[in-house]
Amino acid sequence: MPDSHLPPVDELLSTAVKALGGSERQGQITMVKAVQQAIEDEEHLAVQAGTGTGKSLAYLVPSIRHAMESDSPVVISTATIALQRQLVDRDLPRLAESLVKELPHEPSFAILKGRRNYLCRYKATAGWPEEDEQDQLFDARDVSATGRMIQRIQEWAEETETGDRDELVPGVNEQAWRQFSVSAQECLGAQRCPSGAECFAEMARGRAAEVDVVVTNHALLAIDAMGEIPVLPEHDVVVVDEAHELVDRVTSVVTQELSEQSVSLAVRRVGRLIDQPIADQLLEAGEDLKALLAAAPAGRIDDLPEVLGLTLALIRDTSAR
Repeated sequence: MPDSHLPPVDELLSTAVKALGGSERQGQITMVKAVQQAIEDEEHLAVQAGTGTGKSLAYLVPSIRHAMESDSPVVISTATIALQRQLVDRDLPRLAESLVKELPHEPSFAILKGRRNYLCRYKATAGWPEEDEQDQLFDARDVSATGRMIQRIQEWAEETETGDRDELVPGVNEQAWRQFSVSAQECLGAQRCPSGAECFAEMARGRAAEVDVVVTNHALLAIDAMGEIPVLPEHDVVVVDEAHELVDRVTSVVTQELSEQSVSLAVRRVGRLIDQPIADQLLEAGEDLKALLAAAPAGRIDDLPEVLGLTLALIRDTSAR
């Protein structure tokens, strides 16, 4: 339930700083009050905080207070995995412990990533005959680096409780991880997937719906804002850390790349599933696209030439057949 009888944000900050063995800094005090005021007034706030300001505490303290006061989670978005891990593994646990006596309950938090960052149980188990070694994802005698990574993922898949790729230390390359993960487009959906009831990505979303603070990344924030189906829990406050990278990360989410190479690669991947005339038509259209782009002036194309538009339409329509 919401709680309107909470200590002022500056008192919470003072308690946290003392518990963590630090000393109050004027810049941090100014920032925490500004963040709290922006939340209360439902206004945007941009803060340029230098090194040593203690900006994480300055936005986490009012965020936690608001989450408990409103009974609604606050979303913290970052650009880098390093900062996500710092928040979830260090800053939030220490802050939660320091404020537990001042708040109705110990602050809770969770990290939420894109679907491809979680092990897909169905993909990891489908087509893995336990006795026929010929059909396994890799040859047990394969001593390549990728082969060893695949074997390590297999072993980890049997014991992981979160399916989070970042648990794998040392990490694995994309080639190995793709054997065990799916994108949002590839996912069957929790209702249709045989492993939907124990899906790691869905369980992560479930945990995120029950906590005070959800830590995510700019890409997932963009997907949630622009997609038809929400991926983040309902919220009314978002804190964007590493905001200087927000535009590039959002742009990468909504940008699609099309080239002659990507068309050729797509044809090779589905060559056995489509008729040869369709494959030939796609390859020819891809070559036309390459020639047209090479002849076009360098830079952004604001007005699409008719012949280029027709070529793109041909690729689209042929791909849909």
